[in-house]
Amino acid sequence: MDRRKALRTIGFGTTAITVTPAVVGMLQSCQSQTSSYTPIHFSKDQFSVLSQLMDLIIPKTDIPGAVELKLPEFLDGFIDVVFNKQEQQRVVGGLDHFIAESLKDSGKSTAARLNASDCDAQLAKYLKADQQQQKAWNDENSAYQKAVKKDITLAAPASAKAHAFAMQLRSLTINAFKTNEYIGENVLVYAPIPGEQKGCVDLVEATGGKAWSPL
Repeated sequence: MDRRKALRTIGFGTTAITVTPAVVGMLQSCQSQTSSYTPIHFSKDQFSVLSQLMDLIIPKTDIPGAVELKLPEFLDGFIDVVFNKQEQQRVVGGLDHFIAESLKDSGKSTAARLNASDCDAQLAKYLKADQQQQKAWNDENSAYQKAVKKDITLAAPASAKAHAFAMQLRSLTINAFKTNEYIGENVLVYAPIPGEQKGCVDLVEATGGKAWSPL
């Protein structure tokens, strides 16, 4: 399946963002923001890396990519409204670990020097790792979380934390894409006025294989 078709069917098997009025408001406001956006939870360099990562996950094809759709701005606002303080810190901390591992692997000195190629290599390292390696990272991260709950002081497992962040970012990026107004109305199957309920219908027959828009 090519990327264009994959993006149109990307809704299946992923956890959806709940489309509340607050989330809809963020979607609309993010689309109207200019390039002077000031991040809420990230530094300038962190936000630059985050934007590159999200644009690698949802690149521009004949469909706008993550940066053009302003998904990084949406994600920043989303975690501000929806996540609690601990969850917000986990996202920012995960990004810091991801950046640290990227700098180590690329040999570069600062996040500002990381480019799309560096970010792509790091995403591939974590998202395309074999099952055995992913399980090892998950187990390492789980053991660390249990130690923290018991007030046991351990060094955070950098690679495991970076892996957890990459997995979370992929999910958040896909869901932000699905709930974007342009995508919801022009790429996915959009029904502003729901029709009759059909309890058992073939998806390919009903929508041509496209996911339903959550808007």
